[in-house]
Amino acid sequence: MKDSLNIAIAGATGYVGLELIKILSNHPNANILYLCAQKSIGKSINSLDKSIKKNFLKYQKFLK
Repeated sequence: MKDSLNIAIAGATGYVGLELIKILSNHPNANILYLCAQKSIGKSINSLDKSIKKNFLKYQKFLK
């Protein structure tokens, strides 16, 4: 599979969301576009988990 998948993760500050980010950040075909959270809007992923080294977008508001 050469095409990458564009991914948005809702609830990206919780335990499951952070683990999903770690797994997908190392996947060659995954392209994380949005990290959504209600309480961490504007913060970077590195502010919550220092083990994630890639530079992602900042958290955005989850639109319902």
